[in-house]
Amino acid sequence: MRVLLFNPPGPAGRGYIREGRCEQRLSSFAYRMVPISLPSIAGLLRAEGHEVKILDGVAPRSIPVSEEVRKSDPELIVVSVSTPTYESDLVHIDQLARCTQAHLTAIGVHVSATADETLIASRLSSVVRGEPEWTVADLASTLAAGGDLSEVRGLSFKRGSQPVHNQDRGFERDLDALPPPARDLLREQDYFLPFPNRPYTLVIPSRGCPHHCTYCTAPLYYGARLRRRSPSRVVDEIASVAARGVVKDFVMWSDTFTLDRAFVLDVCRELAERRLGVRWMCNSRVDSIDAGLARAMRDAGCTGISFGVESGVQEILDNVRKGTTVEQGREALRIMREVGIPTLTHFILGLPGETRDTIRQTVAYAKELDPDWAQFYCATPLPGTAFHEQSRRNGALPLAAPWSAYELNRPLISTPTLSAAELQRARAWAYLSFYGRPRVALRAMRKVEPWQLGRFASQAVAFARGWVLDA
Repeated sequence: MRVLLFNPPGPAGRGYIREGRCEQRLSSFAYRMVPISLPSIAGLLRAEGHEVKILDGVAPRSIPVSEEVRKSDPELIVVSVSTPTYESDLVHIDQLARCTQAHLTAIGVHVSATADETLIASRLSSVVRGEPEWTVADLASTLAAGGDLSEVRGLSFKRGSQPVHNQDRGFERDLDALPPPARDLLREQDYFLPFPNRPYTLVIPSRGCPHHCTYCTAPLYYGARLRRRSPSRVVDEIASVAARGVVKDFVMWSDTFTLDRAFVLDVCRELAERRLGVRWMCNSRVDSIDAGLARAMRDAGCTGISFGVESGVQEILDNVRKGTTVEQGREALRIMREVGIPTLTHFILGLPGETRDTIRQTVAYAKELDPDWAQFYCATPLPGTAFHEQSRRNGALPLAAPWSAYELNRPLISTPTLSAAELQRARAWAYLSFYGRPRVALRAMRKVEPWQLGRFASQAVAFARGWVLDA
């Protein structure tokens, strides 16, 4: 079967990330991210004998999807959909339906949480709920054989005008059963990080998160059970990519990479023994890092780690069932400074219990932690989360708000003491307060090679306009 995997352009010409729980503008740190789910799906489809192409509408030099449809004449088109791009994505889906008879399906957290609404509102033939690879592969094989769609677990589809929801697929335990992503279907040099502006890619070591943060969609998409690939397979994939000579920088794309200490140590051991000369980054929780683990990561090539700190107020952390403490945040950042791994911390403003005073405490806490970089998001009640249900029940959700209003850089809901406009101003102040310190600006400049100063300046402006100021 001929299959086209499509990551649509974002609304207003902006690039967006549509990757698991990460649904946000690319301008959040002026970089371009590999839509790794698409080559991952493509790897499995090709292993099962299907002919696959990927069209990333966010990448430079991307051709129009109508032209690709005419060239490749696909029988199945898989569209990646996210919450903030939902209305725009449906426009692209409508355009596809006008120019092809292919079966149109969609993947993503948003359609997993809103399968009924999405099928009714769109010209999609079906929706994939949850982890996409195996369901898409089953769908392709079923369509190729003229089989019964009701047998495809994890699929919702239209029977006439009515949505039908098949049995849940659940979450495949053996991630090693997935073939390597079909990375040759994307140009490796099109995807880069702002620091140090080199090509990079994502590698998936594990999936699933057993924690219960009320604002997070991760358990909906990849489950609450931690599933790991074998460390040797993870490093085999890194070695294979690095051997091609374009990419030497990697991001360990797990819901939380450091949840299993022994697993991370095994990955680090493999990397250190093979001496691949690669650099990598990962995410973590402040309660799942220690000095010994951090040193092993550093010695294996780790050059950055991000933490979802969220707030500097313990009551707010407890309100959202984060399961960490303010003191654990201090200790995690102290360890990173001692070991010498650069850090990025994430904070969310407007969570339940937020006030002007708690925002001031969180910004003061961010400056006390003194990470290399800090991100400040708006509390966004994404569909499929407990936070969404809580916000709906207490009347905080604006009834007429389109899904495009669910952006992490734009407040959608108010708190009892802060309006959405006040939260937006507080977020801008948080950025200014954190990055406006001279020593922070100088620290950032020292990370930039002289020949990259112009590019750094343009990225900084894009970051401020598109992410901080929402211009």
